[in-house]
Amino acid sequence: MESIVGETQPKPISKQRRRSIIVDYLLSTSTHGLRSVGRAYSSCNRLFWIIIFTVAFGFMFFFVISSVIEYFTYPTQTTTEINLERKMPFPAVTVCNANPYRLDKMNASLVAFVSRLYSPNKTYNQNLLDSLAIPLVIDLFNRNQTEELASIGFQLSDILLSCSYNGIDCSNLFTRSLTSALGNCFTFNWKTSTPFFTIADYGDTLLLREALQMTFYVPRESNFPVPYFMIGLNIVLHDNDEFPLSIENGLALAPGLSHLITYRKSSETFLPAPYSQCTSNVSSDLRALYRTTFTNRNVSDSILYSESVCNELCELAYIFSQCSCILPIPFFTRNVLALNGSLVSARICNPLTNEFSCAFTAKQQLAASDQLQTAWCSHCTSQCQYTDFTSDLSAQAAPSDTEKATWAAALLNGSNTTILLPDDFAQNFSYYMDRNYLRVEIQCGSKYVIEYKQVATLSLIDVFASIGGQSGL
Repeated sequence: MESIVGETQPKPISKQRRRSIIVDYLLSTSTHGLRSVGRAYSSCNRLFWIIIFTVAFGFMFFFVISSVIEYFTYPTQTTTEINLERKMPFPAVTVCNANPYRLDKMNASLVAFVSRLYSPNKTYNQNLLDSLAIPLVIDLFNRNQTEELASIGFQLSDILLSCSYNGIDCSNLFTRSLTSALGNCFTFNWKTSTPFFTIADYGDTLLLREALQMTFYVPRESNFPVPYFMIGLNIVLHDNDEFPLSIENGLALAPGLSHLITYRKSSETFLPAPYSQCTSNVSSDLRALYRTTFTNRNVSDSILYSESVCNELCELAYIFSQCSCILPIPFFTRNVLALNGSLVSARICNPLTNEFSCAFTAKQQLAASDQLQTAWCSHCTSQCQYTDFTSDLSAQAAPSDTEKATWAAALLNGSNTTILLPDDFAQNFSYYMDRNYLRVEIQCGSKYVIEYKQVATLSLIDVFASIGGQSGL
C-alpha cells in the first residue's frame, strides 16, 4: 500500500531511547530548573526554563568561584580578649647605670691604653684621657678583653643596697649583660633564672605594696666625667626572653627620689604565613648577638625574635659590607649576616681613623635607599608575638629621715662594704644620701591582660558551607 502524502516518518528507536533517558533524568533530578525543562509542554516553555536555568547556574558558578578566591586571599580579623592571669610572669627588669664607667678603673685602663697607643713616656692629662674613653672601650672589645671591659664599669654590688620581690630577697638574682652604650647591665627575672617569679609568688613578710623593690646608692662622685653620660639609672621592662633595648625603651630615673613604676601587660598575636608575613625564626646573627651580650650560656640559649633588633643587625651588615667594620651602637656584636646567608666575623670601627666616617656614610645610604633595604633587610619581617608593658612613672622625695637612719646603721658600721662610698662619707652622710639615694618600686597595675589576636575570617569549612549554600539556590 502506498504511503499517504504528508505522513511523518517515525523516528529511529535509538534516538527515541536517548530522548526517553534524558526526559526521565530531567523529571527525576532534584536540580532546580531541570525538572521544569523536562515537564515543559511546548518548545517555548522548554526554552524559557533552559534560559532561566543557565542564568541561575551562571550566578551560582560566579559565587562559588568568588568564595574560593576569597578564601585564598586569606582574610583576617582582630579579636580582643581581656583575660585574668593570676600567675602572670613578672616582666624582666634590666637595670643600667646611666654613667657606666668608674672613674678610678677607667683612668687606670686609659693610662695603659695611652702607653700602648703612643709611648710609655707620653705625657697626658685628664682631658686627653677623657677623649680616649670611646676608643678604649672599642679597643678592649675588638681585642676580646671582655673581662677588663666589664671590670671598668659599675658592678651591681657597687650600687645595689637592697632588693626584695614580694618580701623575697633578690639581691643575687640578676643576670649580667654587656652593652656598648651603658656598660654593665643587670636583668632581674630572665626566663632561665632560678627561681622564675610570677605575680603569685610571695615571701612571709607583710607588704604595703606587692612589688619589686630595689634601693640603690648611685655614686656620682665615682662617675667618669664625660658630657655624654647622665647621672642616675636606666630601667627597661621587657618580656622575659626579649633582648633589652635600654637606650630605645628605657626609663631614666634620677637619684634623690623614690620612683614608682606601674605596668599593665598587653600582647598582640599574628597568624603566620599565608595569613601574614610574620616570623618567629631566630637567625644566626641574632643568636650571635645574645652570645656576645650575655656571658651566661644558659641565658643566651633563650632567644626571642625581634623585628627591631633584626633591622639594627641588617644595618650593621650593610655597613660591614662597605667599610669592613661596624658601629658600636646600639649594641656590641661580633658577627653579621652576609647577603648569601653566611655568618661572618666583624670588628668595631676605629674612631681614631676615618672608619667612623665611612660607617656613617653607609648608614645614611641604607636609610635613603628602599632598594638597599629590600636587599639587606627583607628577612626582617614583623614578629608573630608582641608583648608590651605600658608603664606609668611617678616619683616622691627620698630618702626620708627614717630611711637615712636605717641605712646609717648599715653603711656606717661597714656591713655594706661593697658599696662605692667616698672617703668622707661618714662626715657628710646626709649630703651624700640626698644626692645619691635612689629607690624604685615596680608593681603590676592589673592582673588582666589585654590580648589582641589575628584570626582567620574564613576556614575550609566556611568555604564548603558557602558552596553548598550557593548550589542549593
